[in-house]
Amino acid sequence: MRCPRCFVLDRRAWVKPPSGPSFTLNSAVDGLLKKEFNQHREAQSVHPAVAQLGYNFVPYRDDRIDDWQNSRKGVTYLDSDTNLILYGAIDDLWVDPETGTLHVVDYKTTSKDSPVTALSDAEYHDAYRRQLEVYSFLLSNNGLEIAPKAYWFYATARKNAEGFNMALQFDPTLIEHSCNTGWIGPALAAMKAALEAPELPTAPATCQICAYVTSRGLAERTS
Repeated sequence: MRCPRCFVLDRRAWVKPPSGPSFTLNSAVDGLLKKEFNQHREAQSVHPAVAQLGYNFVPYRDDRIDDWQNSRKGVTYLDSDTNLILYGAIDDLWVDPETGTLHVVDYKTTSKDSPVTALSDAEYHDAYRRQLEVYSFLLSNNGLEIAPKAYWFYATARKNAEGFNMALQFDPTLIEHSCNTGWIGPALAAMKAALEAPELPTAPATCQICAYVTSRGLAERTS
């Protein structure tokens, strides 16, 4: 979605784009949240933070949940139109005990002066939206009735706390998102066409990686 050229280089030529920094604190919080919600999955109870926010969602219990949350396994689906295998590891799946409705949930962690209560139109927030929609698409194609309404469980660390005291203080919020998966089919068709084309796709002007590579080539030719 960001750059067809980088995508083809990655998938067809195994030339991966430069990786960003590892968000180890975020990963730690994510792992601890999974442990807590798995405890409530076993007990079929509502997490206190979720109850505090006025919801009665219970973590969905399914024999496949460990695989779905495993980054080496995840939820997979073979798209028959393109013969592409899609994959994604979810954070969680919650059920409304009153209606039986299933909701995709993704954990997000950040640190700001005030809790995150809404997403912006920033590019990385668009990626968050696509992430939920792909998870919804994958789970739906694995035979589950997934509600269009998904959620981010946002844990915002308090930057204005009085002190550290070897612990971070978090404010939880639940942010709703109405999933639209209609873009996925056309995107898969475009992916397949790009992969099978004899030439690399044209680099979009917005791709910083391609712009850097191009600038390096120009610099080397003029040096």
